[in-house]
Amino acid sequence: MAIGISGYGVYIPKLRIKKEDYAKAWGSFSAAGVSEKSVMGFDEDVLTAAAKVSIRALASVPTSADKVTRFALASTTPPYVEKLLSGTVMVSVGMPNMIFSSDHTTSTRAGTEALLSGFEHVMANPKGVALVAAADSPMASMWDSVEHPLGAGAAAYVLSGENIIAELEGFASHANEHFGERFKLRDDEMLHDLNVKKFSEASMITNTTKAATALLKKLSRKPDEYDHVVIQQPDARIPGLVGGKLQFAEPQLAAGLTANVLGDLGAASTLVSLAAVLDNAKMGDKIMVISYGSGAGSDALSFKVVGDRRPANKFKQEVEKKEYIDYIKYLKLKGAIL
Repeated sequence: MAIGISGYGVYIPKLRIKKEDYAKAWGSFSAAGVSEKSVMGFDEDVLTAAAKVSIRALASVPTSADKVTRFALASTTPPYVEKLLSGTVMVSVGMPNMIFSSDHTTSTRAGTEALLSGFEHVMANPKGVALVAAADSPMASMWDSVEHPLGAGAAAYVLSGENIIAELEGFASHANEHFGERFKLRDDEMLHDLNVKKFSEASMITNTTKAATALLKKLSRKPDEYDHVVIQQPDARIPGLVGGKLQFAEPQLAAGLTANVLGDLGAASTLVSLAAVLDNAKMGDKIMVISYGSGAGSDALSFKVVGDRRPANKFKQEVEKKEYIDYIKYLKLKGAIL
């Protein structure tokens, strides 16, 4: 039985800050290829964003919240250290209280981790409907250059065996130990990084290429057979670096590049970028999605576009709805100053 994506939705906060505002304040901007990034407002967090995209994803099918049989939520910036977050979103959206839900929170790979948990549910329950939401707004100290690329955004997907837009063809993963790159201590809400780019990039390249190569081998595919490739985006330069190692060309990466105008979306990076690709993909197009989480691990998923139905609210529309803020207001929104 074929299973895949039956609907999806995306949400980008309207507030933006340009790289020039960082340069004015710091004399530099340490986010390669990022021209501006999205910022959550005072009345937003990952839970409100997850609820919003979940409703949009359901409407795109269309189906109602009471039809959902599995819910998974992904984010690296949960508002609580210990509290069920998926339950909050379930109640606000109107999903049944008796369904199984899960929170995926410990790395930027959490988006595809949640997605795969949803697919596993549908594989085991052919009549099941899984809803997966990834919402993130990574945070770091304003005094640390790792903070510069951090943006905000959310995406959600309805997964089932009916009314499929993009069929899941297969997936593969790779994980190992790589201590010291991007991490967050239990009693600290801020991200930390050794700021040794080659050290972090080596781990990302190793894990993503091994996951993607394993998937290509499993499906007996070559890189040039894919029309679109989505790669985790801590900045706008990394996808080209990883893509080059895997022999993917720039045109294959183009539709899925989002960090240049949104920044690093953390656990929502690959899912938001996949939505951008689906908005423009044609029937028969093949899509590979490659996530990455420091620590370290990667998931690679392959999809084939089999339907032409798209949501009313597309990625491009979300990106174009924006309001620029200066660095002082940005500091206030982040709670760095009153």
